[in-house]
Amino acid sequence: MRMNTVPSLALVYEDPFLLVVDKPELLPTVPLKNDPSDKPTLLGLVAQSFPEVLSVEGKNAWEGGVLHRLDTPTSGLVVIARTKEAYTALQAISKAELFVKEYRCRSSQRMDELLAGFPPFPYEDPVACGGREVTVGSLFRHYGDNRRQVRPVLPDSPKHLLEKSTGTFYLTKIWYTGQEGEASTFTCRLTSGFRHQVRVHMAWSGHPIDGDGVYHGMEQHSLALRSVAVEFPHPITSQPMEIRIDT
Repeated sequence: MRMNTVPSLALVYEDPFLLVVDKPELLPTVPLKNDPSDKPTLLGLVAQSFPEVLSVEGKNAWEGGVLHRLDTPTSGLVVIARTKEAYTALQAISKAELFVKEYRCRSSQRMDELLAGFPPFPYEDPVACGGREVTVGSLFRHYGDNRRQVRPVLPDSPKHLLEKSTGTFYLTKIWYTGQEGEASTFTCRLTSGFRHQVRVHMAWSGHPIDGDGVYHGMEQHSLALRSVAVEFPHPITSQPMEIRIDT
């Protein structure tokens, strides 16, 4: 869905080295390589007030100083470096598993049948655990038309699936946090992320996120997934940082 207007910048934290901003739902975090320059993105919006983020040229030059991306339908916190020094340090922090992202999500339906391409779920049901942490882990592989979806892969999956997988085992810690009417609510935390990771691990657990039509969540106008906290040592001072927003 292309946005007709660019929303205002919701700046949550600012210092000379980095920014933390609250991305609206349906706004892409960064442009694709060949996107037109006038396509609305979070990076473009931030650059209007902080043009230096474009010169950082991180992992991909066109992604500026954005440290991590959120799926377009997902809202919440994104960290953006203002200097190359800060970006390099944040990348090292992330690779050391010291960069924690926390999400809140909601699921209004229990899915008992696995989606095509999903292996059997080998972990406990987060709701049945009554609030105790459940760590869900998998490799991932691209799946479907134009590889737009992903599927979990386990170490004992068939060889041809392992050969197509990421080769990296990704963990999502999930807590059931209660009920909002008919919906179950969850907190998810991770240190290293892959495309659609939280969405896929939630659907795999039998609790697809509301509004997630890709993974059979209950139909709603928006995706009930929000990045609500980031924790990491400051890239320059090493001071512990914990930045949170209300859901």
